[in-house]
Amino acid sequence: TLTWSSSNATGCTASGAWSGSKAVSGSQSTGALSSNSTYTLTCTGAGGSANASATVTVNAPPPPVPTVTLTANPTSVSSGSSSTLTWSSSNATGCTASGAWSGSKAVSGSQSTGALSSNSTYTLTCTGAGGSANAFATVTVQGPGGGAITGLVFNGNDNPYYDSRFHFTGGNLQPMYPATIVFRVNPRPQAGYYTTFFWGPEGDYTGNGFYGAHPYPATTPPDNSTTHNWEFSVSGHDWINDANGHSTSLGYNVWRTQAVRVWDAGNAKIHEFYWDLPDTTKVIRVSVDPSYGPLSGRTNSLTFGNAQFSPISEHCNCTLRGIQLYNAKLSVSDILAEINAPQSTSAGSQNMWYLNLNPTPDDITDKSGRGHHPTWWNTSMKASLWTGP
Repeated sequence: TLTWSSSNATGCTASGAWSGSKAVSGSQSTGALSSNSTYTLTCTGAGGSANASATVTVNAPPPPVPTVTLTANPTSVSSGSSSTLTWSSSNATGCTASGAWSGSKAVSGSQSTGALSSNSTYTLTCTGAGGSANAFATVTVQGPGGGAITGLVFNGNDNPYYDSRFHFTGGNLQPMYPATIVFRVNPRPQAGYYTTFFWGPEGDYTGNGFYGAHPYPATTPPDNSTTHNWEFSVSGHDWINDANGHSTSLGYNVWRTQAVRVWDAGNAKIHEFYWDLPDTTKVIRVSVDPSYGPLSGRTNSLTFGNAQFSPISEHCNCTLRGIQLYNAKLSVSDILAEINAPQSTSAGSQNMWYLNLNPTPDDITDKSGRGHHPTWWNTSMKASLWTGP
């Protein structure tokens, strides 16, 4: 904004980056500028003329932030075999490797991992004038040194005071929205409620600020029900109806690969529970008010194996493994690809929050390289070990 005033003048004339007659005082916007501009004003009166100038400097736009992608092919190998890492970046002048590899890297390229004997996570950080960005890729090793298929066996409601649950809290807590949560679960028969996982407040039940997906009693009274349906629980309600009319009856002692997607659609918070993947037609879909979200003033957690607000009567009575968390709404096709090969998609690689395909009671740490480690609620009440074929 140009502002001017004069004395002993009867009129003024603009030149330089503006033009025309001007009042002896006033103000005016320059309009949008793309280059440095100098504005001159000459004012004239009976005693002669005088002029003044003002220059506006236009700063160059900030440099773009780099982007980087890193993939491994294949993402799972036998012990002693190798995988090929391929990467590319934009707006970067150089890259640095860390994790299972190291050193300076070109801004794009490919490289063999060499023979692998254990699960390995590769990190690539690329830097340019606009800052830095990183990407991750994990290669799992099957066979000696990295190939055991393991899981966590959670107790049931018949042992109500053995509280075997683990949770993500504080800086390791995945944001409530958006999120994609993938897991493999094998439920065993029991009467009453189950909890596979809940995102919600610790402490007393509120009926608000939570969601979870697990089996739900099919008959009343629910505490005594020995039959169950898959359900999505949110906003104090339990939804068991499949969006495409499939029966959601449970089926015990059967492994299910399942995924939950939740996101803010603007006019609603959307929740989807794919309860029998890879069949994407089997889905429970729930919409709630867009204001729905985490409770303030409470400690929130993402808890697996038991309900953080009802730990006596909602044990999982299940085996759980193959846990993959993403802080984004992944597409259904990306979910299926990520189930087959974690971090094999661009969205999966960029948004993975936590990965542990083969957890054990003594190792529930994050294998994605992000460092989002959960903890056992009580280290003397861990789940027990399951070893697969």
